Amino acid sequence: MENDLDEIWDSIKFGETVLVEHSSLASPVKGLYHLIEWAKRKGYGVIVDDILDTLYLYRIHMKLAGYDESILDSITVIKEGGKVNVGSVVKRFPIEEPSVYEQEYGKIFSSVVKGKVINPVVGFEKLLFLANSKQDLLSMINITLSFCGNDKRIAFYFVNADMAERINPEVMPLLEEVATTVIRIIKEGTSHMFMVLKSVNENMEGMKVRV
Repeated sequence: MENDLDEIWDSIKFGETVLVEHSSLASPVKGLYHLIEWAKRKGYGVIVDDILDTLYLYRIHMKLAGYDESILDSITVIKEGGKVNVGSVVKRFPIEEPSVYEQEYGKIFSSVVKGKVINPVVGFEKLLFLANSKQDLLSMINITLSFCGNDKRIAFYFVNADMAERINPEVMPLLEEVATTVIRIIKEGTSHMFMVLKSVNENMEGMKVRV
């Protein structure tokens, strides 16, 4: 079903912030794998934000699911927290105050961006889990807004909605409001359904792809 997913990725515009939400039982690995494969075929750069070693978990799941996990070897990675390297790690951030992270992240991201970039973010819900207050929580959510409109980048936030909702029931509605496109991954038997719930591109709304 790779070509069907291509239709979704092709319809997203540079400058968008995309929320890819899934439950704890639905695997986002298929989505990330096909997204990276699509970006490479298009000649786009790939920069992954890896929060607390989530990319390592994705790599293990890719391997066990029969995907070629070496697709992750050549991608650029910015890590926040964690110890296990996957891909080419260009910068590490300790878990910091949201304002510090936003300032420093902006500098490093600008220095590594070359041409058009696809920017998957994995483990963002873990960052929310570590928030000390509602103010910190809102600051972290606002980070997703800070790069919206950057026409060199499409950001894809892969978020475990079950975990995010347990942290705070208001988290997912806030993320969905900020995002320009919202895609939900639903497990159906041995396959997964990708559903476009929201998009600035009216032709995308309601699109469904089974993988």
